[in-house]
Amino acid sequence: MRDTWATVLSVVAAAAGIAAIVTRPFLCAPIGLLCLLVAAKLSAERRITAPAAGVLVLGALAGAAVAVGFTKPLY
Repeated sequence: MRDTWATVLSVVAAAAGIAAIVTRPFLCAPIGLLCLLVAAKLSAERRITAPAAGVLVLGALAGAAVAVGFTKPLY
């Protein structure tokens, strides 16, 4: 049951990372980070949370670059 919740929260964190590229990176990335931290606490397996962490970090960086470069996010 805990691994199921960890998987769901990891998917939510990865989705927040993808959404951070397109919408508001400074809102989506911290929400994704909170979901990822809870998922990491629930599951001891890194194969669930590590890919989500990568997607979240890359999405946050790309979203921040777009927001700074164009003075607006892509919405």
